[in-house]
Amino acid sequence: MSELDAILDAWRGLQGKDADAVLATVVHVSGSAYRSPGGRMLIVPNGRRIGCVSGGCLEGEITKKAWWFTESGEPVVRVYDTTSDDGAVWEFGLGCNGVVHVLLERVSTPAAALMLDFLSAHRIARKPVVVATVVRADTRSEIRIGDRLMLDDSSAPVGSLTGSAIASQAMLHAVSALGEKKTRLAHIGDTSVFVEYIRPALSLAVFGAGHDSVPLVNIAIQLGWEVAVADGRQGYARPERFPGVSRVVQIAAADPLREIVIDRDTAVVMMTHNYALDLMLLPHILSRRPCYLGMLGPRARAEKLFATLGLGPPASVHAPAGLDAGCDSPAAIALSIAAEIQAVTSFRPGGMLKHRPEPIHTPAYELGSSPQEETVAAVRPSYCETTIERHA
Repeated sequence: MSELDAILDAWRGLQGKDADAVLATVVHVSGSAYRSPGGRMLIVPNGRRIGCVSGGCLEGEITKKAWWFTESGEPVVRVYDTTSDDGAVWEFGLGCNGVVHVLLERVSTPAAALMLDFLSAHRIARKPVVVATVVRADTRSEIRIGDRLMLDDSSAPVGSLTGSAIASQAMLHAVSALGEKKTRLAHIGDTSVFVEYIRPALSLAVFGAGHDSVPLVNIAIQLGWEVAVADGRQGYARPERFPGVSRVVQIAAADPLREIVIDRDTAVVMMTHNYALDLMLLPHILSRRPCYLGMLGPRARAEKLFATLGLGPPASVHAPAGLDAGCDSPAAIALSIAAEIQAVTSFRPGGMLKHRPEPIHTPAYELGSSPQEETVAAVRPSYCETTIERHA
């Protein structure tokens, strides 16, 4: 289950005295940080946390003060600065050397509840969405932190920003983010809007239910992917072999993709070890245009399959599947395949991070002319420094 799905599940389960919680969302990062914009954490009244906003640096501090910060019911943005060289910062694990902007809001407020309802419905429908949230506003304006415009690819936008003075500009940014599949921070006059693209959970279809598919399925579930497994052998296509998957299907010659949904947000791995079955499956899979198609076995085998079908392999085909990491056991091969899928679907090359010249996280890029910076309280965790710094 993905972080967002776990948060939505926990939110739906709130009842009685636990009907409220605080949602913390990373909305901007300067410098280095463990989480990129869009990282979330839900804090329930008993202190339990679902998700995270850092590598452990900030969770305790935010949990201690989140209820106090949001006591008025109004959302707030807190700025956590971990760039100090102070020894205490490093002693307590705050060595990320970045500035993290976190939006805190009570989930009981109408604006937050509307957003969570919107996200929940679209996760079920497997539809990408954009959520544009005001994270900075002129106090003299009618626009407030936490106001939103939410958009999918087929419905009218919803949210409190829809009738505002910046609605048309916010809508342009939202439409652009949906088309580009990119998150951004947009400056519209004196207002800053976090425009977040949220894609559906990745779907993985695994063809082949042998012993070597089990570790791949387990890794995929840990990553929060929605997994389906199909095999032609009745004794292998059994749900009890793959706890946690959405469906296990026996392949039928008359309808090979029965109950297996494949679209452009689906990665497919063929590991049947059955040449004739792959020959039958391949045209059906290719017609659905998955974002990734990995094929187990040597390159020559895949080339023969495509040649027999009279087809040229599209760019989405990866044969042999997986990253070149010297893997020769089922678990290691599964790891290399899952890593390749993660890299491909994140538009990354999958190389060593030490050779990457750019930041590890692709930042949410900023658009528009940045307004004059107001004085913003940058809070260091209290156990390191009690002074509240101010940045002009």
